[in-house]
Parts: sequence; structure tokens; C-alpha cells
Amino acid sequence: MGKHGHRDRGYRDSYGHRDDRDPRMMGGPGDYDAPPGLPRKLPMAVVLVGLVLWSLLAWVGYVLVDPILGWVAASAGLLVDGGRDIATATGGKEVGTILDNLNVSGLLGQVIALLRVVLKPAIVVVWAIGALVLITAPLILRKIGRLLAARRH
Repeated sequence: MGKHGHRDRGYRDSYGHRDDRDPRMMGGPGDYDAPPGLPRKLPMAVVLVGLVLWSLLAWVGYVLVDPILGWVAASAGLLVDGGRDIATATGGKEVGTILDNLNVSGLLGQVIALLRVVLKPAIVVVWAIGALVLITAPLILRKIGRLLAARRH
């Protein structure tokens, strides 16, 4: 049989010497140390998974705003009444009177109503900002990587 083994794949020059170098590696020594680049589809897949997770988190928060605020509203009145009763029972009638004059339960009701109006639009705005950051992150990171690579050389 002939000498056609897997080791005889190099190129022969005019002197009969083998050239086993990869034709893509014809650059200087700096080219040998260059890390391989990431495939283009990998960052896009990471962005899509990030967007799905971010959207799921925002959706859960959006859906849970009303039940949580309803629970807080129901519990706030009980907590204020319980605190007033404890203060009165321990001899702090002045504290109970102050709480009655401040109308704390009415103030808490107004705060909860304000939160109901503000939280849902705030969740949508925060979701949109996060989605924009996730979409532009690969571009920004690529440019930062180029700037850092330029500073090394």
C-alpha cells in the first residue's frame, strides 16, 4: 500500500518539506492568540431568553399588584385598630387620641389608592426600559470589547 496516512496531509514545497500550517493562520503571532468569536446566533438566543424571562417577571408583578394592595388595604385597618387598642390598654390614652385625630386609616387608604394608580404604569415603563437594555446589550458589549481590545495592543 502507499504511504497515504492521515499524517501526510501537509503541503509540500519545492524542497520536499512539509508545510503543516493551517492556511488560515498565515498572520503574525498576535493572530494565533486571538480567541475565537462567538457565533452570531448565540447572543440573539440569549437576548430572546432574557426578554421572555423579563416579560414573565413584569407580567407576574402586573397581575399581583391588585391582590397585594387589596390585602394591604384590608390589613391596614386591622393593624391601626390593633395598635390603637394596645396603646390604650397600656395606659397611652394620648396615643389613641392622636391616632384618632390623625385619621391614619384614611391616610393609608389614600396612599393605597395612589399606589393602585401609579404602580401598574410604573411596571410597564420599567419593563420597557429593561427590554430596551436587553436588546441593545449585545451591541454595547461588542463595542466595549473592541475598545478594550484596542487598548491592549
